[in-house]
Amino acid sequence: MRRIALLLAAALSLSAQESSIGVRAHGLAPMGDLRDLTDNQVGLGAAVFVSIPIGRGMVLRPLVGAQFIPKGASFSPTGTKTSVASVDLMLDALWYPDEDPERGAYLVGSVGAQQWRVRTTGDAPSTLSATRLGVSGGLGYQFTSHFAVEARGFWSPIEKNLTATGLILGVTLRF
Repeated sequence: MRRIALLLAAALSLSAQESSIGVRAHGLAPMGDLRDLTDNQVGLGAAVFVSIPIGRGMVLRPLVGAQFIPKGASFSPTGTKTSVASVDLMLDALWYPDEDPERGAYLVGSVGAQQWRVRTTGDAPSTLSATRLGVSGGLGYQFTSHFAVEARGFWSPIEKNLTATGLILGVTLRF
């Protein structure tokens, strides 16, 4: 709780510098290893961010978020189901080619740490936790100064034989 309070205090102090707080909600479609592991279950995610303009058409967006893919039957032994979740501490960089962060298309790239948790139930229950590098990138469109839509791909190596990859489609709201 102390860390969250410090983040909020920092965000409030940045608000005097044209920064804004926002939220992102997204759905995710796993690919590759994650799709096989969760039997192609669709996941959900959310994040809280601070949007910080840093120059002409450039915005930094530090965020704290989470993702969850529900239990799905995997290709493993009968009766085995696996769910996947992550807690993310990321930094998004947005570039608006028209140099107007209030409206228009933009490119987004993200890098940071992801705490993954893979939980398997059934005949061979297990839990795997790992903190790994996560990256994502894609396109967005800012419809108003408060509302945008984003599509992006993500990648994170959970362990040697398990890589998290997929597609994300989400909306962002800035306050």
